[in-house]
Amino acid sequence: MTCWKSINVMKEIGYNRLVILSTLLGITTLLFMYVPFSIIYQGVTIKTPSIYMVLSSLILLPLLHKMAHAIPLLFTDREFQFRWSFKYKYFPILKIKIKSSLSKKTSIITMLAPTLLITMPLMVALIGFPMYFPIIILCLSINIGISLPDWIALAYFVRAPKNSIIEKSKENYDILIKSP
Repeated sequence: MTCWKSINVMKEIGYNRLVILSTLLGITTLLFMYVPFSIIYQGVTIKTPSIYMVLSSLILLPLLHKMAHAIPLLFTDREFQFRWSFKYKYFPILKIKIKSSLSKKTSIITMLAPTLLITMPLMVALIGFPMYFPIIILCLSINIGISLPDWIALAYFVRAPKNSIIEKSKENYDILIKSP
């Protein structure tokens, strides 16, 4: 196997720049979604959930995002494990360790999973539960902001050769091709 490309999104773009771009993408999504839906639902009485429900959903959203990456792996024969830790004693962090390499198609589906499994249901919830649209739009925009590094890595995966294999090391994605 030959390494076609090694990708480290944080290193290529820079941690600070990636945080700024993700935040701007989330804020832009919030603005472009909130204004039209506030016009559409101007006659709807907005119900405010408790602050605990809002805070727990905002804290659990990154965990759900990470778990959504693992759902496509359940349908393959690949072994993986979760590792839990806490940041600042209160924020749970989840890491997924895959014990083998993945095909290009599986890697693409794994990177698209949070968009398909979280963003799309939230879009449907906007239509089904108009009384909670501000909170739903907030969760939607945060998930889209969190998804930016996934989409950047996905762009590299899509451009990879057809029969390539993708390995995830500690911080890198290595796109491997078979040597001739």
